[in-house]
Amino acid sequence: MAGLLGEKSVSPDLFRRRARWALGVVSRGRWVIVAVFLLMLAPAITYLYKAERLYTARVSVLIEAPDIGDNLLERSYGKSRLNEAAVQTEADIMQSRALAEKVIGKLDLDQDPEFNTTLRPPSLIGEIFSAINPLPYLVGQTSGEQALSPEGKDRVLRSRIEGMFLSRLLVTTSRRSYVVTIDFTANNGEKAARIANTLADMYIVDRLDVSLEETRRANQWLSQRLEELRHDVAIAEQAAEGFRSKHNLASVRKGDRQQSVLDQQLVELNSRLVLARSDYAQRQARSAQLRAGGAVETSSDVLQSSLIQRLREQEASTQRELSEALKSYGEQHPRIIGLRADLQELRSKIGQEISKVGVSLTADTEASRAAVQSLEQQIKDLQKGSNTAGEYELQLRELERQAETSRSLYESFLGRYKRDAEQENIQRANARVLSEAAIPVRPSSPRQMRVIALAFMMSFFGGVGLVFLLDRLNGRIRSAEEVEQITGLPLLASIPRVKSAKKEALTHAILDAPRSGLANAFRSLRAVLDTPQGSTGRQGGKVTLVTSSVPGEGKSFVSRNLAMALAAVGRRVLVIDGDLLRPTQHLLCGVTPERGLTQALLDPALDPLSLLIRDERGGFDLLPAGKIEVFSGNALASGHFETVLAALASHYDRIVIDASPCLATTDAQALCAVSDSVVFVVKWNETPRDAVLAALAYLDKVGARVNGIALSQVKLPANGRGGYGSYGYYGSYGAYDGYVKN
Repeated sequence: MAGLLGEKSVSPDLFRRRARWALGVVSRGRWVIVAVFLLMLAPAITYLYKAERLYTARVSVLIEAPDIGDNLLERSYGKSRLNEAAVQTEADIMQSRALAEKVIGKLDLDQDPEFNTTLRPPSLIGEIFSAINPLPYLVGQTSGEQALSPEGKDRVLRSRIEGMFLSRLLVTTSRRSYVVTIDFTANNGEKAARIANTLADMYIVDRLDVSLEETRRANQWLSQRLEELRHDVAIAEQAAEGFRSKHNLASVRKGDRQQSVLDQQLVELNSRLVLARSDYAQRQARSAQLRAGGAVETSSDVLQSSLIQRLREQEASTQRELSEALKSYGEQHPRIIGLRADLQELRSKIGQEISKVGVSLTADTEASRAAVQSLEQQIKDLQKGSNTAGEYELQLRELERQAETSRSLYESFLGRYKRDAEQENIQRANARVLSEAAIPVRPSSPRQMRVIALAFMMSFFGGVGLVFLLDRLNGRIRSAEEVEQITGLPLLASIPRVKSAKKEALTHAILDAPRSGLANAFRSLRAVLDTPQGSTGRQGGKVTLVTSSVPGEGKSFVSRNLAMALAAVGRRVLVIDGDLLRPTQHLLCGVTPERGLTQALLDPALDPLSLLIRDERGGFDLLPAGKIEVFSGNALASGHFETVLAALASHYDRIVIDASPCLATTDAQALCAVSDSVVFVVKWNETPRDAVLAALAYLDKVGARVNGIALSQVKLPANGRGGYGSYGYYGSYGAYDGYVKN
C-alpha cells in the first residue's frame, strides 16, 4: 500500500482546485441551504412583527441660481452661479435650528409626545432603570444641580425638542446635481410627510424674504445713484459739444468709429499712392529691361503684343516655305528671290513694332512717375492742415469718451432700476419644491431588508457549514481532490458523461467529434500513459490494464476509446477483452465471434492472430473474449495467457486489456502480473469510497502497479462548478463538444 498511502504531492494550483471544489459542494447542497434559510427566517419575521414602526417621508428641493444681469446685482447677492459649496450651504440652512424652530412653532410639535419627552407617560422599564442607575447621584455630588429660571428651563426644553426634531431630519446633497433631499422620520407616515413638506415650504419662504429685502435695499441705492449719474452725463455731453463748436471740428462716422474729414482724405490718398507706386515700379522695371543689353525682343510687353505675334507667325511660315523651295530651286530662282524679299519685309515690320512698344513703355513710365509725385504732394498739403487740428481732435475724443462712459453707465443703471422696480413684488426664492413628500405606506424602520439580509447571511453560512459536514459524511467520490485524498493516486483524466439515444453513436465517439471534451480527455490519458511516470517509471511500457472496482463504471468504454486515441497517432494497437464473464468489446464492433481469448487459453495450439477482429475506422485490432459457454474459471490463472500475450506483443506497439472488475472476479489480479501499467476507473458520484479502497488494497496485495485514477461519466456543469475539472477540466470547451450533454 505504499503507492496508496504515500504522501500526496501538492500541485501549484491547489488553492484554485479547492475553491472550485468548495463551489461544487455548495451547489449540490443548495436545497439544504434553502431549508436552513427558512428555519432562520422565522425569528427574523417575528422581530419585524413586534418592532416599532417608523416612517420616513422625502421631499426634493431644487436649488437654482439667482437671475443676475449685471455686476451690480452680483455684488448684492454675493454669487452669480451655483457650485457644490453653495448647494451645501443651502442644505445647512435647511437643517438649522432657526428653521427648525419655525416649523415646530407652526405645527405645534412642542405639544407632541414624540418630540416633547416630558409629555410621555413613564414606562416601567424607565422607572426601574432610573431607580438603579447611580450615575445621577454621583454627578450631583460632584458638580451639584444647576439652578435655572423658568425662562431658562423653557429654553432648555425647546432646545431638547429642536434636538429631537433635528435627530429625525436628514438633508443630503448630490455632487452632480442641484437637488437637495429632505428626509424626515416619525412614528406616523402622515405626520412625517406633513413635517417634511412644511420644512420645505418654510425654507422657500425664508429664502424669498431674504431676496425681497436685498432687492429693496438695492433699489433704494439705485434711485440715489441714478440722479448723480444723470447729472454727470449732462455735464460731459455739454463739454464735448462746446469744444467741437468752438474749434469747428467736423467728423464723419465710418462703421463704429468716428473720423475727421482730413483723416478720411488722408486715408484715401494713401491708398491711391500705394497703388500708384506699385504701378510705377512695375513700368520702371519693364523699361529697365528694354534698356538692358538689347533684350527688347524678349520683354514681356513685346511677347504679349498680338500684332507682333501674328507677324512672327507669318515670318515662321515664310521661312518654312523658303526652306522647302530651296530644296527644289536654285538661289537665283524668282520664287526664292520673292520669298527672301517677303521675309525681309516681315522682319522690318517686326522691328518697327518693337520700337513702338519701347517708346510707348517709356512714355507710360513717365506718366506713372508724374502721378506718384502729384499724390505725394497732395498728401503733404493735407498733413500740414491735419497737424494743426490734431491736438484739438485729441482733446475732443477724450471729452467724447468721457461722455460715452457716463451715458453707458447711466443707461445700465436705469435699465436695472426699471426692471427691479417692476419685479419687486414678484421675486423668486431661487429654490422650488421638485417633488413633495408623499405619505409613506411602508415603514423605514426597522430596516426590513437589513434584517432579512442579516438572517440570510446567518442562514447561508450555517447552511454552507452543514452542507460541508454532510459532504464529508458522503461516501462517494465526486472530485479530483477527493480522488487524491482518498486513494493517494493522481487523477489521470476526467472523462465526461456521454449520452446518446443509440449505442452505435458512441462506438467511435472521439472520432466523430475530435474536438470534443471527450476526445480531449482520452488524449490527455494517452499523454499521461506515454510519460515515464505513467508506465511504471520507464518509457516503452506496452501493456496497459483497465479495470474498476465494481461493474458499470465504464472501463470497457475507456479501454476502447484509449485504443482509438493511441491509434490516432500511428500506433499499432490491440485491445484484448479480458472480461470473460461479461464481454462487451465485440458488441461495439458489431460482430459475434465464435472464438476468442477463451478458446486461445484452452487450446495452446490455436494461433491467436487468427482470432483477431479489425476495427477499420477505429484503427485497432480486437481479441474478443469468445463464447463464455466453454469458459473455465482457471483459464487466466493457468499461465497460458502469458504465452498468448507473447505471441501478440511483437506485432503491436501498445496492448490494452479490458479486465473484469476487481471485486467481482479474480481475473484482474491475474492480468495485473503481465501488465506494465494499470488504469483504475471510478464512476463519478456513484462508486462508494469503501469499494474503491478495497479494490485498490487488493491490487496492492498482488503487486499491481496502479498508475492512477480515471474518473468516468463526469457531469461537466456540476464538475466545472465544483472544481472537479482538475487534471481534465473540459467545461470551458462546451462550444466544441458535440456529444457532451447534461
